[in-house]
Amino acid sequence: MATGKCVATLEGHSKRIKSVAVFPDGQRVVSGSKDNTLKVWNVATGICVATLGGHSTSVKSVAVFPDGLRVVSASSDKTLKVWDVSTGECVATLKGHSNFVFGVAVFPDGRRVVSCDGVHDTPGVIKVWDVETGECVATLKGHSDSVECVAVSPDGRRVVSGSHDNTLKVWNVATGNCVATLEGHAWVNSVAVSPNGLHVVSGSNDKTVQFWELPES
Repeated sequence: MATGKCVATLEGHSKRIKSVAVFPDGQRVVSGSKDNTLKVWNVATGICVATLGGHSTSVKSVAVFPDGLRVVSASSDKTLKVWDVSTGECVATLKGHSNFVFGVAVFPDGRRVVSCDGVHDTPGVIKVWDVETGECVATLKGHSDSVECVAVSPDGRRVVSGSHDNTLKVWNVATGNCVATLEGHAWVNSVAVSPNGLHVVSGSNDKTVQFWELPES
């Protein structure tokens, strides 16, 4: 970060890489690819230490659990999979989406994940899952087009979603209500919440990155 130089290039996927996430220890990253696999990499050595295979189609998004022991993946096969990193085994498959699953994020408590789906010109939905039971505990509806990305606030009380309907929405997880709609982008592709929980940053097809105040739930 100090020099802006590339210090490592990690090669091994056979097709386009759709998503990456960093482990809490900062020593590993996980990537998800259109080759239907996830790969876990040692950053210091650049070596792939695990390849996780089980999805039947492209892996669209990946996220790491706070304990660093598990990762979760979202796929265009309409499922999410939770993986034990040490064994490389899929320990849970979450089913319930009716369209491609584009985004996934893990709650700070490590007990829940949130995912989003859709196809173009069709309202997408956001689902909250109990990882232990594999059950969907909430479905959030309100976007008018595909939902591309999701993020969770550090306190776990709010979810932020970005959609091809040109908006971001902020959701109260406890009630399932949309508490704010943020407008100003075209076709939102990526979203993140700041570590202090005060701001949202989003990326869009309009070639801009926008910084927002995160509304209270």
